[in-house]
Amino acid sequence: MGYGDNRKAAEDAAYAAIARIFQAEIQSKTREWEKYAQTDIKGKTQSTRDIQIDQLTTVATNKVLEDITIADIWVNDSEKLTYALAVMERRHAVASLNDKIASSDKDILDLQKKAMESGDKIESVRLLRSAMKTMINREVFNADLRIVNPAGKGMEPPVSLISIKQKIHGLLSNEIHIGVQVDGPHHVNIRSSIMEGLTKEGFSVEEKGDVSKLDILVKGVVEFENADLPEWKFVRWTITVDLINQKNEKVFGSFTRHGREGHLNFKEAEAKAARALQKEIAGGLSQVLVSFIYGAEEK
Repeated sequence: MGYGDNRKAAEDAAYAAIARIFQAEIQSKTREWEKYAQTDIKGKTQSTRDIQIDQLTTVATNKVLEDITIADIWVNDSEKLTYALAVMERRHAVASLNDKIASSDKDILDLQKKAMESGDKIESVRLLRSAMKTMINREVFNADLRIVNPAGKGMEPPVSLISIKQKIHGLLSNEIHIGVQVDGPHHVNIRSSIMEGLTKEGFSVEEKGDVSKLDILVKGVVEFENADLPEWKFVRWTITVDLINQKNEKVFGSFTRHGREGHLNFKEAEAKAARALQKEIAGGLSQVLVSFIYGAEEK
C-alpha cells in the first residue's frame, strides 16, 4: 500500500512498496553470485560490478511491475491523503518467471555447447563468459520466483556457475598458450618482464614456442625519445601492444602506454625509462589481456 498527495503519487508509492521487496532479494542474490564470477586476475572491478547489479535490479523490478495492478483507491479527507492498494496476480507472475528461466537455461546450455565445440579458444572463453552472465541474469528471475511462489522455491540451474568459472580458468591458465614478441630499445628485458608478469598471474607463456602453434601473440613495439632541457635530460617512452589471435591472425586488442623519466644525463634517464616501462606493462598487462579476451574495450 502507498499514499500521497494525489492519485498518481499514491499509485507510485504502492508500486514502489512491492518493488522494494524484490530489489532487496535480487541485490542479495546477485552480489552472492557475482563474487563467484570474478576472474583470478587482479584489477579494480568493484564499481563495474555495482553498476551491473544496479542494472539487473532495475530490469528485474520493471519486469515484476508488469504483474502488479492497483486494486483499490481511496481518499482520506481528514488527512488530505490518497491511498492506493497494489496487488500482484501470483499465478501469472509464476508462469511468466518460469518461462523466462526456461529460456535462460536453454541459452546457457547452447552457449556452453558452442564453447566446447569451438576450435577458437578465445571464442570459447567469450562464449563461457556469456553463459556466466546469462546465469547471473537467470538468478534475478529465480530470486523473483522464490518470492512469488507460494512454496518459496526457485528452479535449479542446469549447470553450476562454479563449473563454468572453472572451465574459463582452465582455458586461461592451461590451454591458451601465449607468446611474447617485443621490438625496439631494451626489448630483451622488456620481453622478460612481460613474460614474468603473465606467468605470475597464471597464464601459460611459451619461452621459445613456434609462433604458428600459439593461441595468442603479445606483440609490442617500444620507442624512446630524448628531450634535452637545461640542466636536465628526459627520455619519453612509449610502448604499443597488439594482441593477436593466432587462430585467424587478427588483432583482437591493442593499447598504448607512455611516460617519461629524467636525470642529469641521457644514459641514466634511459635506464630509468626502461625500468618504469617494465613496471608499468608487467603490472597491468594481465588484466588488460583478460578484458580483451572477454571482448571488453580497453580503457
